Amino acid sequence: MPRLRLYDMRISSMPGLVGLCSADLRGVANAVNRAQESLIYAEEAGEESWHGTWAEVRLNAVNCEQPYITLPREIARLEMVTLCARPIQVRNQFFEYMQFGNGRMPKQVGRLCGRNFIPQVYTRNNVPTFVDLASTPQYLNVYLTDPADAEKRVLLQGMDQNGQVIYSQDGWNNNTGEWISLRNDVPFVTSLNLFSQITGIQKDLTVGQVQIWQMDPDTAAMTLLVTMEPTETVASYRRYFFDPLPFSCCPNQGTGNTPQTLSVTALAKLELLPVFADTDYLLIQSIEALTNECESNRLGSVDEISAKSQAAERHAQAIRLLNGQLVHYYGLNDPALVFAPFGSAKLEYQRIGSMT
Repeated sequence: MPRLRLYDMRISSMPGLVGLCSADLRGVANAVNRAQESLIYAEEAGEESWHGTWAEVRLNAVNCEQPYITLPREIARLEMVTLCARPIQVRNQFFEYMQFGNGRMPKQVGRLCGRNFIPQVYTRNNVPTFVDLASTPQYLNVYLTDPADAEKRVLLQGMDQNGQVIYSQDGWNNNTGEWISLRNDVPFVTSLNLFSQITGIQKDLTVGQVQIWQMDPDTAAMTLLVTMEPTETVASYRRYFFDPLPFSCCPNQGTGNTPQTLSVTALAKLELLPVFADTDYLLIQSIEALTNECESNRLGSVDEISAKSQAAERHAQAIRLLNGQLVHYYGLNDPALVFAPFGSAKLEYQRIGSMT
């Protein structure tokens, strides 16, 4: 089945059923965005959610110096992770604060490689950049990639070189952060302030990508911190911490002081991104389910008892369709199941025998 687009919903029967014109792109997009959010966050979705809302991904750049992965905006969370072809446990933020638990990781200061423990993945806070700002105060350079974005603005928020919150005046309003107006007559626009910490980045809707670089005030060396997509208005990305890490997946490589960069394969829960244009892909992959949920949302806004009951029935029908879609693509009688009463401590490893 091809991936559904906003265009597919616009030419379907949905606009007419909810009182919209098929040519009303903005109205149809708003209705679809609302319906997708209602279905994704519905309690019936469970942990795995609906068909099309997860994907297998491969992520790079995990090493001892920076043992973390920052997810792109398209990914909400990692459900399951394999490192060196071995499944490892993903821990949420509450795990490290459990009474009588192991506490916050890592337990030792220094290199996190080569220790003889089972690797685990720990959830960390969302961050505004893919790469952390340098330890010394830095200028921030803002690049536009499309000349049509001239005069669009970017808000850089954080602390200055003295550890004080940066403020700026925007008309009559006193804002937290420094406003940068994009220009196409210069390669980039440099911030007036030195930043010792970045707490947030916001921008207008743009035609092209916008890049944020750090620039050392002494050497002018630059490092790319984040690239924001055209429809992205707030930079916020999920981060995971790995502890411990092997030097390498291969026993004869990456030893000593030259640890290798490792790749991670994971099942990822996809993030719900609003759709704006006809070519934007939908997360929910059922036209009929989305149509029923759009009708449910419209009826739910009507102040009548009969309308409320009809809205509930439309929502229930949408859930039934999505459950049927799961059975259609993944089957009903073939669940993923592993029977391992001894975990990884297989009997043959102890030269005892094996189960038959």
